Amino acid sequence: MLTDEQIFDILDGQASKEILQAHQNLLLNSLVYQQYFKELEAIHLDLVDMPLEHTSANFTENVLAAVVQEKPVLVPVKRKAWAGKLLFVFFGIMISLFIVTIISLLSYSSPVEIIQIRPNLIPEGFKDFLTQDFTKVAVLANLIILLVLFDKRVLRPYFKHRRMTLG
Repeated sequence: MLTDEQIFDILDGQASKEILQAHQNLLLNSLVYQQYFKELEAIHLDLVDMPLEHTSANFTENVLAAVVQEKPVLVPVKRKAWAGKLLFVFFGIMISLFIVTIISLLSYSSPVEIIQIRPNLIPEGFKDFLTQDFTKVAVLANLIILLVLFDKRVLRPYFKHRRMTLG
């Protein structure tokens, strides 16, 4: 049995010779195929006789003219008095923390003094870690914690409020 597309190709006159031969054999030998072909032929003739609807030449212009164009609404935003100074406050705090960190690192006692005072309390493998590396890691961790707190408490509420007022 031929597919619907092949049968419509036959009706349109675009079928190949092989499909036409198979069609002729099915018409001669199969009563079911004959009825099915007649039904599809009737549908095809109805479709051919139907008029096609065309859109007007200025359809796009008509649609665009019907769309109401709104003017953008400008919302005035009042800045807080301290908002302009927020960047300077942030950098001032960061610079002061950096200076305090440098001063604390410079004033920290050397590992030689610790060994002279308490020679048996610090194992050999942890001498450098407890004196130099641990201090650097602790200071860095404290700075990161301060930045996260500053971000959550000051920056995020400020910019969230600013975004809501803009729009």
